[in-house]
Amino acid sequence: MTLLGLLILAGLSISSCNEAPAVAERNSTEAPVPSSFFDGVNAQNKGSKNGTITLSGTLSHKAWTKMYLYSTYGRTNTKIDSSDIREGAFRFRPQSLDMGFYMLGPAENNLVPVILNPSEPEVTLVVRGMRMDGSCGAVKSPENLGWFTYYPQENSLLKQIRDARASARKSTVSAEYEKQAALKESELLALQGQMINDNPGTYFAKILTWKQEPQKTDKTKYWDNIDFTDESLIHSLVLSDRIQNFMRSFSRGEESGFIDCIAQIADKAKVNDVVLEFALNQMLVGFYESGMETICTYIIDNYIHGDACGDANLSNIIQGTAESIVRLSVGKTPPNLFGKGFDGKNVDLNKLRVQNNYTLVLFWSSWCEHCQGEAIEVVSCYNQWHSKGFEILGYSVDNNEAAWRTALTERSFTFPNICGYNTWDSKGAKDYRITKTPGYFVLDKDGMIVLKPKSIREVQTFLKSNL
Repeated sequence: MTLLGLLILAGLSISSCNEAPAVAERNSTEAPVPSSFFDGVNAQNKGSKNGTITLSGTLSHKAWTKMYLYSTYGRTNTKIDSSDIREGAFRFRPQSLDMGFYMLGPAENNLVPVILNPSEPEVTLVVRGMRMDGSCGAVKSPENLGWFTYYPQENSLLKQIRDARASARKSTVSAEYEKQAALKESELLALQGQMINDNPGTYFAKILTWKQEPQKTDKTKYWDNIDFTDESLIHSLVLSDRIQNFMRSFSRGEESGFIDCIAQIADKAKVNDVVLEFALNQMLVGFYESGMETICTYIIDNYIHGDACGDANLSNIIQGTAESIVRLSVGKTPPNLFGKGFDGKNVDLNKLRVQNNYTLVLFWSSWCEHCQGEAIEVVSCYNQWHSKGFEILGYSVDNNEAAWRTALTERSFTFPNICGYNTWDSKGAKDYRITKTPGYFVLDKDGMIVLKPKSIREVQTFLKSNL
């Protein structure tokens, strides 16, 4: 999946699969997190490093034949290498890698984050189960010995904090739940301090330093413990998560507040062009996936095409992100979609839309409960308006043909349908920046996007007015 992207918005109750939550101001009644701060940055781990690393490991079973390694760019994973698994062991070729987190696993839906640091030229892991997440450990790697000890505990504590906060929002005795959340945050902070102390000089200790928010209530000092000159930031989730928290805390949920936060983040990050581009990319994608396209336009106009970044040297990566977002806005023409339909015949979006007044591009999946919930209304909409010049092109992000075909039959999807067979990395999903389902685009006869609805009911309303 792409960058699964940045989850800037949190708290909006929209049912969809793998969706980004929406912006919600932090509750002023939340109990404060302890102000203790553990600094694990020193001369050994300061700055980014590059060097040759050999990654190998053993498995407790022989069910897999390949192991894949992915580089990370925030939440975006890019496959960089593969290794055959022979006699329960894998070994990647030695290669030059940047310090940071990488994803490892036998398939895209079975990955675990690992730390690769040129200070450890040999990294040996062990996989004790069928799920990478929770069964992976380190044999030869102080970085990962610490990381795999910390990682499951962090996940557990963060879940307890989220659950307590969710209960607080629904309960008449919210103070008690806020107290529970604050206690778990204290536990997490103490755990981070212990791990920093036990793993001095590691990238892991540096990451734990950056995860802390010692000035979380002070907008002017919030970023003081982040080193924006350190390019290893881009190979972790730290900056993405901190941007999300910063927006939630200080934007007030208002457009002017978001713009002010963007300016402060860009000003901090401008000390390094690579980190600046990464921060802008995370914000751009996050706002787009949260449906805040006016903020995307502001970032593109001022920071990517404008002069708000001064003489920053931005690469084609963010230029491409900006172009794809602009191309998917209302009034623009999106990429074509084509492939083999469920009946084996060729399906082509450009050919379909010229034959109809309006064409709905529906992104869905067999495993998405919300897609299943809207299926009856989708079919009803199609049956009601098809004879009046309305068409639907379904694009499934399934990677299992049998599941796709079964869902087509169960949901009575008789309109044209194609499947990408590669979840969020399916070509159509990437072209349309789909990171959650269902996704809707209404095109006119000329192929221009006229509506980007959030539900099939919005499509019905549009058709009643325009057909």
